[in-house]
Amino acid sequence: MGTPTGIPDGFVAVEPDDPFEGVIGVCWYNDMGDGRIEVGVLADERHANEYGWIHGGVMMTMADAALCMNSRWHDPAEGAITVSATSNFVAGAKTGDFLETRTRVVRRTRQFSFVACEVVVGDRVCLTSSGVIKRLLP
Repeated sequence: MGTPTGIPDGFVAVEPDDPFEGVIGVCWYNDMGDGRIEVGVLADERHANEYGWIHGGVMMTMADAALCMNSRWHDPAEGAITVSATSNFVAGAKTGDFLETRTRVVRRTRQFSFVACEVVVGDRVCLTSSGVIKRLLP
């Protein structure tokens, strides 16, 4: 079975470590090679709200996953949990769209990471998010 159409280069299908992320389809990852991982969702009918738009909870879950993954800088011994997150909806998405994250670590201390994220469809920003992530050191 090949890769579905509409999946950008670099994204590969994976089984997420977090069971909830798997349930809602956060199962596309792109290892950026510089200590960042971006996540993606190929939106279908199960992601849509009653109005036919992709549910905001899907986008917020994507952002939360990306905030935590990128807060650790890929240290396999380190965990991460969200202390706070703020999200703003900028534009909608529809079924058939591939939603992906673009994430950057703003600051990292011994106990916390401050991370910003956008959920996009192509060049269109659909959601902006920022979070404070507690680093769970080994």
